[in-house]
Amino acid sequence: MSAPRIPPLSPENFTDEQKTLVGDWGTLNFSQVVVQHPDVYKVFIPFLDKLVRGSNLPPRDREILVLRCLALCHESYEAQHHASIARKAGMTDGEIAAAGSGDERLSPWERTLARAAEELVHKQCVGDETWQALAQRYAPAQLMEVVFLVGTYTLMAMVTKSFGIAVEHGAETFSQLEQLRQYT
Repeated sequence: MSAPRIPPLSPENFTDEQKTLVGDWGTLNFSQVVVQHPDVYKVFIPFLDKLVRGSNLPPRDREILVLRCLALCHESYEAQHHASIARKAGMTDGEIAAAGSGDERLSPWERTLARAAEELVHKQCVGDETWQALAQRYAPAQLMEVVFLVGTYTLMAMVTKSFGIAVEHGAETFSQLEQLRQYT
């Protein structure tokens, strides 16, 4: 895709409602696109925020699930953002690459997480063996979050790829985003 299908709306052109909804996240292309449907933005962003910043999953586990899902969906916009978030969660570039590929460099537990993402993306259901392995560590709410998280990032891949949302460029933009991400 050479051009965005839904071009980002410049923050200078936001309505008052859009300005309020986006807040400090106006430099994010995702926000500039999705806020063009304010009713969806109002419900989707708080849900997404709960799954990332308010997750009951350990940050590293959450990022392994997200990175594996995004790699399986061949998604690059969110993958770049989550590589940065994963670094803040203490992951190295090698670990981020391993999470994306689901390869043997991951620990046995992390392979279980990658397998859960694989099963959800490919079959839309966590298999019994994987579910039992997850249930050894996770409470029911965490098990639910695994499904919600992978499902949401599969949707995110559909959104970013279908709308043609481009990765932000420039050190200043990434510096601003890093300041806003006060979470791991």
